[in-house]
Amino acid sequence: MAAYEYQALDAQGKTIKGVTSGDHAKQVRAELRAQGLTPLEVKAVSDSTIEDGQPTQGRARKVKIRSNDLSILTRQMATLLESGMTVEETLSAVIKQSEGHKIKSVMSDIRSLVTEGYSLSDAIALYPNSFPEIYRASISAGEQSGTLGRVLERLADYLEDSHAMQQKVSQAVAYPIFLFVVCLAILIALIVIVVPEVVKVYRDTGQDLPTLTKIVISASEFMVSYGWIVAGIIVALVLGLRALFRQPGPRYWLHSLYLSTAGIRKMVQNVDSARMSRTLSIMVGSGVPILASMRASAGVMNNAVLRNDLAQAIEEVAQGVSIGRALERNGHFPPLLVHMVASGENSGRLDHMLDKAATATENEMQTRVSMLVSLLGPMMILIMGSLVFSIVMAILLPVFNMDQMLKL
Repeated sequence: MAAYEYQALDAQGKTIKGVTSGDHAKQVRAELRAQGLTPLEVKAVSDSTIEDGQPTQGRARKVKIRSNDLSILTRQMATLLESGMTVEETLSAVIKQSEGHKIKSVMSDIRSLVTEGYSLSDAIALYPNSFPEIYRASISAGEQSGTLGRVLERLADYLEDSHAMQQKVSQAVAYPIFLFVVCLAILIALIVIVVPEVVKVYRDTGQDLPTLTKIVISASEFMVSYGWIVAGIIVALVLGLRALFRQPGPRYWLHSLYLSTAGIRKMVQNVDSARMSRTLSIMVGSGVPILASMRASAGVMNNAVLRNDLAQAIEEVAQGVSIGRALERNGHFPPLLVHMVASGENSGRLDHMLDKAATATENEMQTRVSMLVSLLGPMMILIMGSLVFSIVMAILLPVFNMDQMLKL
């Protein structure tokens, strides 16, 4: 049976969208009519064909599931499989529980492929935008070892921890960003709206203005006349730099700069090392071979230099070098991670030590982010407050001078 998306009208004339399964479109239309619905459109979720024993990727398989939805979906699958349900029964239950149309479409297509005889790992491999490489490789290892439910539980923990980390960082950064935007809006309003009105009054008096006032007036006139041009140049520059640093060479240079800049180096190391060690821990604990686990772990790293270092380490491990020594040679990975990996290799508990290394690195990163944000807020208030105070003083100084002249 294949998965079909449909649009139909109910008895009140309301359009209903959904996903169902059937042997062909005519059967689906007949079932909809039996339910009192008038089918408007029925189409297959994906146009699957088979080449060399593998299903090819259809248009709908470029769909992306959000990380939060994926963690919930994974937890549901793990719970259902651990309760003794088969994979097909689990997928059917997940489809019924899911509320999002996108998730229903993806899972219905995966269930159709599973009922046709494909493994779960092969089915989800057709959705690379929805399921990361760690997901596919871990499920494949779980299927081979017969521990799919336990593997999905580990994946659910991993996805939930990753989402929680992203939420913490986003919440920590939200306040400084909001503060910056508000202060910037106040500065622009003062320079573009308030200062020009005050300038008209000062010009009528004909007095010699203080230097600070002249500077603010010049900045105001420039912003009023050329503000849009400046904004356009800044936007073009930002877009141009983004396009430039998407190229391998410039991106590698920029990432090298990150690793050589004090204050940023530790943050970049901690972020990518935590991702790599957490992913490696999940995959090794799921029974995935170490080289395949390391290759998949490289995919979750953002920094091109660290990713290249890990690729070199993979080559050395393939030649018989220990993982800890291979990671240590480039000097870019945190010493704590290197020592714990070496300890895990010696004790035969590599996945456990990798998990502890990831936790320690994430805790250090959270501490650094919290300290940075706690300093950034007051610094921004101080800087923006100084700028606002300077503009206000520039406006008031001529008034003070006029008052002194009247007293004389």
